[in-house]
Amino acid sequence: MGSEKTLKLVLKCIDNEEFGKLYALNEEITDKEKQLVQPYFRKYKPVDFKNIMNIEGNPHGWMCKEKDVTKVEELLEITETLERQKETQKKVQQELNEKRKIKDDAMTEIEKIFNNAPRPNKFLKKLIKKADIIYDPRDSFLTDFEIGEGQLFIIEKNYIWYIINNGRKDDDYTLNNIKTTGPGAVGFRIAYDEHVHELIKIVSEENTYKGK
Repeated sequence: MGSEKTLKLVLKCIDNEEFGKLYALNEEITDKEKQLVQPYFRKYKPVDFKNIMNIEGNPHGWMCKEKDVTKVEELLEITETLERQKETQKKVQQELNEKRKIKDDAMTEIEKIFNNAPRPNKFLKKLIKKADIIYDPRDSFLTDFEIGEGQLFIIEKNYIWYIINNGRKDDDYTLNNIKTTGPGAVGFRIAYDEHVHELIKIVSEENTYKGK
């Protein structure tokens, strides 16, 4: 094969009117192998389709129909079959769903804990300076601060802060108790709690704040 990639068929094009799902090989094969599978492949081009506007994907190149996938896989002795790919994708999606649920449950618990917590007036710059560690989920505060969005979790020796940027044009700035270089933020503070710290690690995936 001249490649370390695992040979497999990948979905390249979907024709919703005539050919259905069309699959292409993910790498070059030998001339001998091409002869083996040649009856099941066709070199497609846009003019071959009844309605090119109803095509999803790339309508160019050598592809086989979905009904011929199994035969091509057998002839080329493909181990990473389409069925196996689907099972892998299903497993990955299941794991992602489970991970998302864990994060969602952790965030729900965090919000309950911080609900009605004290909101002392503070300068964000000073909180950041004295923090032991700051978590910035998905870098939301770093990237969205200028548009008035983003959240931070600030961990101190004795306290944990939940900072919600509140600087969009339609936000109520009178709620802000944290002074920033923008309109401000809402900040909730609780006594340091190891369990809450662990929840924050989950929702933030331990991503730390990269700002100044």
